[in-house]
Amino acid sequence: MPAEADKLLVALDVASLAEAEKLLERLAGVLTGCKIGSQLFTAAGPAAVERAQKRGFRVFLDLKYHDIPNTVAGAVREATRLGVFMLNVHGS
Repeated sequence: MPAEADKLLVALDVASLAEAEKLLERLAGVLTGCKIGSQLFTAAGPAAVERAQKRGFRVFLDLKYHDIPNTVAGAVREATRLGVFMLNVHGS
């Protein structure tokens, strides 16, 4: 697989796990990473991350954590237990 495949993520900005899986199936072997945001994660939960990883995709969990520090720390800890390779934290 070309190194360029590691530089591009597909945004799984869809409403259901079934739609996400269709995209992942079409892009398997072409890309190696995906972004799971609030819409899909709210609809499917950690299963969205697990399904993408099972298909060989690295996952950027784009939930824009922003809350009191202890809450953010706990959420980030749980996200890392899911095995995501990247996430984002918003601070002010």
